[in-house]
Amino acid sequence: MTKKLLGLLAICGVFAFGKTQYATEVKPLYLDAKGTKVIGKLLPTAQVEILKEEGNRVLVSIEGFKDNKASALYYVAGKRILNAAFDKKAQVQYNVIQKIDNDYNKVKVEVWTDKGALTAQLEPLYVQAKGMYEQNCSMCHGLHPVKEFNANQWPSMFKAMAGRTSIEKKDYFLVIEYLQKHAKDM
Repeated sequence: MTKKLLGLLAICGVFAFGKTQYATEVKPLYLDAKGTKVIGKLLPTAQVEILKEEGNRVLVSIEGFKDNKASALYYVAGKRILNAAFDKKAQVQYNVIQKIDNDYNKVKVEVWTDKGALTAQLEPLYVQAKGMYEQNCSMCHGLHPVKEFNANQWPSMFKAMAGRTSIEKKDYFLVIEYLQKHAKDM
């Protein structure tokens, strides 16, 4: 293909599908492109693959680890780092990729989310979250090193103090995801 044709295809978005993206904020999830019922939430920094676009929504594929009890996809088996959480009554189809052990399977789901709040770059999200953490969480006490707590401890540690900071509620999960994914046991 010529350079002009490749450029035109890129402008038209032909290369957007199948592309890895990361959620920049908490995003609603739906079973179909036109449904209004939210069946779950996609968490910031969660990796998705865009499969299709329809109207103001995109069909995404999300991989993660599912235990036998929860209606959630975890970033790592055995750690409570969420990629996505679903309503227990939602008819989500979990496609098993690999059986990990008696408690966990690596799975993939295909669900719809609103366009926007997705980026191809993960590192700037971590930089943003790190900045919020460092600027706000050292105002009242010495800053806890990110590796001081494990991934399962960080959410409660952060939430206990977050209300005393200027971090907006909409950014809580971004900071929590950063802390968890950089914790001492990761």
